[in-house]
Amino acid sequence: MNAAVLTHAFEPSELAFLQRLFDDICAERGLPTGGPVASTLAAQIIQLYQQGVRDPRELQDHLAADAHLKT
Repeated sequence: MNAAVLTHAFEPSELAFLQRLFDDICAERGLPTGGPVASTLAAQIIQLYQQGVRDPRELQDHLAADAHLKT
């Protein structure tokens, strides 16, 4: 597991927000939530959130830009 992911304890409301965002993006991209691509996505979501990106649209924009660069 990525050590950077473990640097912040999340509140239940934050976990619920992050889970919804993850689920929505996986559904949008047709990703199985247990696969390696989804694990990378989850780490990216958490990293951005820990860096202070809290707006759902802004998070999705960052992730869309990253997805575009990797294809």
